[in-house]
Amino acid sequence: MSKWRCNVCGYVYEGEKPPAECPICGVGPEEFSSVGETTVATARPIPAKRWKCTVCDYVHVGETPPDVCPLCGAGSDAFVLLSDDAQSLTAEAIAAAGLGTARSALNKVSYGLYIITSVNAGQLNGQCCNTAFQLTDQPTRLAVCLNKENLTHEYIMASAVFAISMLSTNQLDMVRHFGYQSGRNVNKFKDIEYIAGKNGCPILKNGVAYVEGTILPEKSVDVGTHTLFIGDVTAGRMIVDEDPLTYHLYRENRAK
Repeated sequence: MSKWRCNVCGYVYEGEKPPAECPICGVGPEEFSSVGETTVATARPIPAKRWKCTVCDYVHVGETPPDVCPLCGAGSDAFVLLSDDAQSLTAEAIAAAGLGTARSALNKVSYGLYIITSVNAGQLNGQCCNTAFQLTDQPTRLAVCLNKENLTHEYIMASAVFAISMLSTNQLDMVRHFGYQSGRNVNKFKDIEYIAGKNGCPILKNGVAYVEGTILPEKSVDVGTHTLFIGDVTAGRMIVDEDPLTYHLYRENRAK
């Protein structure tokens, strides 16, 4: 069986012919060279450094990270160097630590993956989000952190209502559908099975569970590029007793 190397990111694929698309950087088969070829007219030198976006996992190859992630729009400070070898924890390692090394550590924080939805003047929208968590049991209160540039953020600010759909492990396609396109350009709920909740927010019918809530504006926090919305849960239900999708599981399986 032949081996093919991506000229852009260095990914190696085994097969009779190169893949239709590189699972790491997304280039087509024309950017693959047979491993062992000494000269390839279109081949480019493979840069030594690979940078991963900690927001969406896009991998950039180059001496420095890109100014802006082409997939999610995150800045260069969201990238971590993949080739950075782990060190044993010594006094020297702690002294050398900084924001860059902290970002690679933060990449180990565990997250869920949820679809956050809202409604505004009869218009629906939703987005993928990994920052949603319960704060207290009495009252039953949640926090959801959304980018201020997102349409769902705009709807929640206007209507003060939201819903969270927990995804099943076989709903990887929902992450891309709700997370990699804007509701300003497309109707995300076209051809999606959903039902309106008590507060009017759309709830995915094939998820694991859902909750609805009302935002408490006086308790929400401006955290710079994002708003940390604090809200009280008003309704919810487990739909099916299955494990929910996590960010770690999504990253492991999205290229398969």
